[in-house]
Amino acid sequence: MRTVWRVIIGLIVPFFAIVALFPWYNRTYPLVAGIPFVYFWIFLWFPLTTGCLYLAWRMDPTTYEEG
Repeated sequence: MRTVWRVIIGLIVPFFAIVALFPWYNRTYPLVAGIPFVYFWIFLWFPLTTGCLYLAWRMDPTTYEEG
């Protein structure tokens, strides 16, 4: 069951946020910090995807050092 959660967090969440929600965030306005919202959303997901992958990695019991 942990493997399923790792796949959901590491792959499905970022994929869904960028691809499946595209019709929702495909907007020029509002501007966020002077850039269109579509660019803001895509660039926002660079660090968020890294965070999701980190969480999935931390959930893997084989990543902990023994010693």
